[in-house]
Amino acid sequence: MLVFLIALLVVVIGLVVFAVLGHFGTHLEDPTHTSPFESLPRGIVTPEDIDDIRFDQTLRGYRMGQVDEVLDRLRAELEARDDEIAMLRGENVGGTHPPRA
Repeated sequence: MLVFLIALLVVVIGLVVFAVLGHFGTHLEDPTHTSPFESLPRGIVTPEDIDDIRFDQTLRGYRMGQVDEVLDRLRAELEARDDEIAMLRGENVGGTHPPRA
């Protein structure tokens, strides 16, 4: 009797594992995106382009602090570059970029 119960338990556990792994019926659907990823535009990248970029989040995600730090630095570098170019061209430098949202 004990051997029968152990065999039955093994069969039940096997069926549960088999079902959990998705071998019965359908498989998991492809993952859906919560927001469409739009990369940086071709050509000149402006600080506003950096402000508007959004990354998809995945199950493992990303370290938002690191990404934000990089984007902040990149935005500042782009703004400084654009201001220097405007100054060298003799254009109005002050207030060429709208405030950050």
